[in-house]
Amino acid sequence: MNRTAVVLLASGLSRRYGRRDKMLADLGGQPLIEHAAHMITDVDPLARVAVCPSDRPQIGERLINRFVVAVNKKPRQGLGHSIAVGVNVALQFKPDAILVVMGDMPFVESWILEGVIQRLGSGGVDIVHSGGAHGTRPPTAFGPACFDQLAALDGDDGAKAIIGQGGFNVVGFSAPLPLLFDIDTKDDLDLARQQLAIRKRYANIDAPTSVEELEIAPIDLGPQQTAGVSFGAHRR
Repeated sequence: MNRTAVVLLASGLSRRYGRRDKMLADLGGQPLIEHAAHMITDVDPLARVAVCPSDRPQIGERLINRFVVAVNKKPRQGLGHSIAVGVNVALQFKPDAILVVMGDMPFVESWILEGVIQRLGSGGVDIVHSGGAHGTRPPTAFGPACFDQLAALDGDDGAKAIIGQGGFNVVGFSAPLPLLFDIDTKDDLDLARQQLAIRKRYANIDAPTSVEELEIAPIDLGPQQTAGVSFGAHRR
């Protein structure tokens, strides 16, 4: 990761979400964007760049102590433009790879970023996305052969044209789908809140620290005949 620039995208228009910016919506007591931002700070890349909108300065203000903030003055030009804004800033750090992370994916874990970058560095690979048989999904890592096209992106399709054009060697990392859940609507946010509540509930359960703490019911190995073989198990 130490030669990778991570670009966090946080300047979308949230058209499907509603009038308010979803990046600032509460999820587990903190804004949505903080989940992805905190996860990225768990790794040690060459640079962390956050693409933030010029008309919602509170997003950039939250991130400026942890990220280089790239201000997107034209978010209406789409996801591709947002990527290009971040990539052009990231290229100033002379990275060997650029990893694009979405700010509306709160359950992505740092090991996925590390795994994607490791796969990119395995030789002969230009692009590694986190999806698998279910299709292309971010976070997505790009090698140097893609940098010029990334820096020139525009429109609403993001990097799909680069990934799908056939000129690059593209592979999937096959991260677990529940970790790649993204929030586009208020219903998605409600589902994420439910998922987070379940995670916290089970995280608070104390696991036994020794065999002596386990409560194991005694088992009576009474005989059960099946095809001439004697075996069995029934609880007292």
